[in-house]
Amino acid sequence: MKKWMSLILLGLVVITPTHRVVLGQGDEPTLIPFTNETFGIQGLVPEGWNEIAPGVYARAQTMTDVALVAEQSTPGTLETTLNALLPQLGLTEAPESVGTVESDTLTWSLYQVDVVTVQVDLGLAEADGKTYIVVLQASADEYPVLHESVFLPVIDALSPYSPPVEAVSYVVEEVTFANEDIRLAGTLTLPDDVGPHPAVILVTGSGPQDRDESLAPVADIKPFALIADHLTRNGIAVLRYDDRGVGKSTGDVDGTIADYATDTTAAVDYLLTRPEIDPNQIGILGHSQGGIIAAALGAHNPHVAFVIGMAGPAVNGRDLLMVQNERLLLAEGATEEQVANQLAFVTEFFDLLESGAYESTITQLVSDGTRAQIEAMTEDQREALGDVESYIQESTDAFVGQYRSKWFLSFMLSNPGPDWAQVKVPVLALFGGLDVQVDATQNATALEEILTAAGHADFTIVTLPDANHLFQAAQTGAVSEYGFLEQEFTADFLPTLTDWLLARVTLAAS
Repeated sequence: MKKWMSLILLGLVVITPTHRVVLGQGDEPTLIPFTNETFGIQGLVPEGWNEIAPGVYARAQTMTDVALVAEQSTPGTLETTLNALLPQLGLTEAPESVGTVESDTLTWSLYQVDVVTVQVDLGLAEADGKTYIVVLQASADEYPVLHESVFLPVIDALSPYSPPVEAVSYVVEEVTFANEDIRLAGTLTLPDDVGPHPAVILVTGSGPQDRDESLAPVADIKPFALIADHLTRNGIAVLRYDDRGVGKSTGDVDGTIADYATDTTAAVDYLLTRPEIDPNQIGILGHSQGGIIAAALGAHNPHVAFVIGMAGPAVNGRDLLMVQNERLLLAEGATEEQVANQLAFVTEFFDLLESGAYESTITQLVSDGTRAQIEAMTEDQREALGDVESYIQESTDAFVGQYRSKWFLSFMLSNPGPDWAQVKVPVLALFGGLDVQVDATQNATALEEILTAAGHADFTIVTLPDANHLFQAAQTGAVSEYGFLEQEFTADFLPTLTDWLLARVTLAAS
């Protein structure tokens, strides 16, 4: 399960500068061209500013220099992107736009926000299923100069960039299909041979995901694009699609797991209309939360011929999240006391959510927890937050709003075990030994017990010992290292997946 939106700007600097860098006339930075293939953008960045995170450039002339500019893109609508940025801006509701700017390629909506001791410019432009993002952060003293010399020129210059497309030996087709009033957009890759072909539908994990499971800026790897390419080269058609409300798909991103399962059912129905696809050889590969959906369709949809779980949960959502919290914190170097405190908080928080406690009760718990964290800070850290009471209120509102979502409640209350027990078609379950998001020991053990007790005739469970949640060759499994590892799968992942499939499907004749 992924717990980030598909964009994560570097946390806004909220320190109070003790040595301000104040620009005057003639001190404006020089802007130079750049191209970023990860985000699919090109434009201008200030010369000499260092990239401190994907798409985030900081001037860093002193230890307390707050000036930075971020240039990124994310699949999804402008509204969804703005709402995802609100917690980072210390806001609970979207600010009013201060105007629009027309560049040669994009129409920008502009916003201005004061974040404790800094001023922030935000520009958002929506086009072709993506939202393009520019953020300028500056101290109040130099904001006017940087607004004119950096933000506005960057807005004017930023445009979409498409790298040259590598020639492939198979057919790539943009497709759409409907789930009632929702239009889902995706890519169907077909082997060049005459069909009909076996096919795999790829189902994403939690959080708004595009058809490639793009993880920028966390990492450059695109898991579903890699899987689709490899399987199609080996004679198996692949359908992957943007989640509802993401990329070129319509609909509300805050759906329940059951809602997302109906989208996958629509994908199965669509493939049944395609003469290039063998209707008796359609399977589901679900990553993380997608594994819950794969199990549900494998158990209840007669057109599903096989099921593949890629770090797919086998325990209930609450138990998974408890272990996930522990593993995530330990991987990032938390102390035993910090882990214990977090698990105690999460336990009480989940109890309240499950009981349907009043909003005020849940809000008080989160508010008290935030206050306790602040009291443990140094005096300088507390001063950097500005008005502590306002900070607590804003942080609490943002946290409660996120976890009161339809999606989170459906995940916490999910239990894929009964569905796994009813799956009769072949099952492959792949886990990463270093996965801190879907723990391999917890879930592989539970799945083996479920399928064995059900008398399942054909299941294979494989744990790749060095793999993380993305099935990269990992060191610790921590989320923070995803972007620093090789941006490809561990060597055993694709061969294990492909060999299992080729042993169970019949390829079309050449």
